[in-house]
Amino acid sequence: MRHFYTAVVSSLIVSSFLITSATAQTTLGNLGHPKAEIIGGAVAAGAGIALVTITVIEVHKSHHTFKGCVTTSPNGLQGISDSDRRVYQLSGVTANLKAGDQVRLHGSKEKSKGSGDRTFVIQEVKKDYGPCKAPPSATAAPKTP
Repeated sequence: MRHFYTAVVSSLIVSSFLITSATAQTTLGNLGHPKAEIIGGAVAAGAGIALVTITVIEVHKSHHTFKGCVTTSPNGLQGISDSDRRVYQLSGVTANLKAGDQVRLHGSKEKSKGSGDRTFVIQEVKKDYGPCKAPPSATAAPKTP
């Protein structure tokens, strides 16, 4: 969710810059060479498109990646996320996972309605970093939003 807010703020900053530039040009009149104005407009448009594209990719990517430490629970394997320290029940392709390893997984985050339990459905193990740096508590309480 943090990436979403960053994207919104970045978009607002770029938009305000473009609006301010357009207003200044209208107020001050035509001060430059016509080709320079066209090139400047194309560069601004390209920067805006690049910003939106990068933001969409980053937000999409963050919702499909899990990096953390694998532990065991009474319900099977679970993972404690490095980014938000939340506990996720791991399901899907878990054959290559073992408790105590630091991993990066590709899949999707899901939240059960009502119970607040989080599940990460694994599609692929992207990287196994080996043993966790600090052994996480198997009874770590999930962080509440």
